[in-house]
Amino acid sequence: GQLVDQHASIESAWQLSQGDGVMIAVIDDGVDIDHEEFAGKIVSPRDVTLRINNPRPGSGDHHGTACAGVACASGLHGASGVAPQARLMPIRLVSGLGSQSEADAFVWAADHGASVISCSWGPVDGNWANPNDPVHQQVVPLPDGTRLAIDYAITNGRQGKGCVICWAAGNGNESVDNDGYASYRNVIAVAACSDRGQRSVYSDVGEATWCCF
Repeated sequence: GQLVDQHASIESAWQLSQGDGVMIAVIDDGVDIDHEEFAGKIVSPRDVTLRINNPRPGSGDHHGTACAGVACASGLHGASGVAPQARLMPIRLVSGLGSQSEADAFVWAADHGASVISCSWGPVDGNWANPNDPVHQQVVPLPDGTRLAIDYAITNGRQGKGCVICWAAGNGNESVDNDGYASYRNVIAVAACSDRGQRSVYSDVGEATWCCF
């Protein structure tokens, strides 16, 4: 048998900080801001696609709520995120890649006090189980408007110290370097590993990978 004991050592990190004073912007398909684990921590919610201040998800949109929960669920009802005392800025983005709304999301986050911006999305991945999927070879550049918005956030966010932007490396078992978003030099590309401390079979790889959890 193999030892299954890998974890992110979150409880050890809590001795240093539980995220008090930090605001995490989650750009995704919406967040259930009525969830009990987010009570009292929602700040500057926004739907950049519909240009309204209601980031609640549409039917079938479950990804953003899950991402926000991993980041900063309070733990008061049995489910704690990494930073349970951090505040949450939910930003719903359901427009296409390269849209003006995509750029607007980063400017909104920076202008409304985000410390960290989390993005778990990007260009379509190839089928991780099929090495011959031609999508693996697709190179998708970062659109200029989005790049300028990211640069704005890392320059002007956090009172001029710059927002920290984390990006999912991808789930295609392919090169993250073909993904202009996650491989951009001003963001942190995070790959995935298993509960045995090995690269997840689906996780992207490449030069731009900054860390793996």
